[in-house]
Amino acid sequence: MGATSSSLSELSSNEYLRRLSGPEPIDQMDPFWNQLLSFSFQIPVSSSDARLLEESTDSVARSFALNNCHTGNLRALIHNFLIRATELKASAQCEDNIFIWQTYNALFIIRSLCKYFVEHLSEELLLHQFDCLPPNPDGTPAEDTAEIGSQTEEFICA
Repeated sequence: MGATSSSLSELSSNEYLRRLSGPEPIDQMDPFWNQLLSFSFQIPVSSSDARLLEESTDSVARSFALNNCHTGNLRALIHNFLIRATELKASAQCEDNIFIWQTYNALFIIRSLCKYFVEHLSEELLLHQFDCLPPNPDGTPAEDTAEIGSQTEEFICA
């Protein structure tokens, strides 16, 4: 991924998607997000492309669903989407397409993960994916339910 082009069939071995779905939390301010969201690949335009995308990312999505409750990486991804979404108008006025590109990519990843969640998780487990917070720096579990509802609501509105 990065700024390079990835074919749909190569996504399952993509290092950025592997890190996103892995067992380590990624801080929402980590430069990783710029790298992940700056990728370019052929957008699925047919049902066979969509099927190939699902088949290629199934192991990544499964790993993400299992690890997200320990990493909170979905919250960090949504946070990065929201940052870029708020910059869209300004970037369009400056004719800077990077925020449009990164916002689209963030939303595409979120959409793909949510599609996997809907198809493979119970409603309760699906909702729980949005509630997961990364651990505190000292390793203790984080708890801030007000922040969870606020970000989820902001995401839905965006």
